[in-house]
Amino acid sequence: MNNLLNLKNIFVNASLLGLLLISGANPALAADQAAFVYVAHKNDYGWSYSHDIGRLKAEKSLQGKFKTSYIENILDNADSERTFRRLAQQGNKVIFATTFGYMNAIEKVAKQFPNTIFMHANGYKTAKNVGVYDIRTYEGSYLQGVLAGYKTKSNVWVL
Repeated sequence: MNNLLNLKNIFVNASLLGLLLISGANPALAADQAAFVYVAHKNDYGWSYSHDIGRLKAEKSLQGKFKTSYIENILDNADSERTFRRLAQQGNKVIFATTFGYMNAIEKVAKQFPNTIFMHANGYKTAKNVGVYDIRTYEGSYLQGVLAGYKTKSNVWVL
């Protein structure tokens, strides 16, 4: 449960920071909208849930300056590309692609909508209007490795 709370806090802060930076950096975005695309139901108590908590907190913190929406249960296939294209056509200034599998669809759609910002979770492909964000899993992984090392009978540790 503690790990879930940490993950939730990370996504809340990442989403809020992203929207604050974007709206603060460009006054033209101050009264616009952002969309989040979830691979699962928003109440899955996992990945999509954490993003949705961040979305709601960002919207509340921005006090009406930025409206958000979401679409859930979008698989990382041709449906995702159509979804991103439709959201950009609807005028969303920022679109959060919340799972790694959306990377190629984002790369393709972003080229068609240079005035829309696409933020991709866990990705590595960037462009002028495509950014990536991730969580710091290495910190917890290091501690897990240390604990596992203390439990080993062979005295061989891997960190």
